[in-house]
Amino acid sequence: MRPILFLDFDDVICLNNPFGGYDALTALAEAARVGKPLSALDELWSKLFDAQAVSHLRLVHEEFSPRYVLSTSWRWFFDRDLLERTLELGGLGFVAQRLHQDWTTPQVSRRAHRAVEINSWLEQHPEGARSWAVLDDGLSGTGFENWSRERRQFVVLCQEGVGFQKDELQSLRRAFVLRGLISKP
Repeated sequence: MRPILFLDFDDVICLNNPFGGYDALTALAEAARVGKPLSALDELWSKLFDAQAVSHLRLVHEEFSPRYVLSTSWRWFFDRDLLERTLELGGLGFVAQRLHQDWTTPQVSRRAHRAVEINSWLEQHPEGARSWAVLDDGLSGTGFENWSRERRQFVVLCQEGVGFQKDELQSLRRAFVLRGLISKP
């Protein structure tokens, strides 16, 4: 089985500077309302996701070929089609193309800890129990402190306002290698 990467957006790949999820949602709604075509060349889409974070995620993608399960708050506001379109326009089409069939963690409640949602997803998908990692941020990635030390080694938390950078890239690679997953030559 291919590895699963539970992926958050805010403070991981989207730093909300200068644009964030609400900007993307507004642009998609406006384009649909007036029938305006969207272009990846528009400033919003070129700056929505942090270029360094996208580059690092692409490296992980090329090395380990994960399936993605979104554990982001964006799933409360975007359906799958809108999220896929946003990813494509923002330079993350490779994530959109590799979304798991069950592409999001369960939306238990807006106050549920991320760890609870991921546990719930893993309970529904026992085949993925030994091949996952988490890429989240320290602010919204809550509940992991209650996990065993063994499980926490597969959780990579990014710094708020900084996102997925070189240190987190190395930690995520290490997590997949600990899972026995060997990067592609």
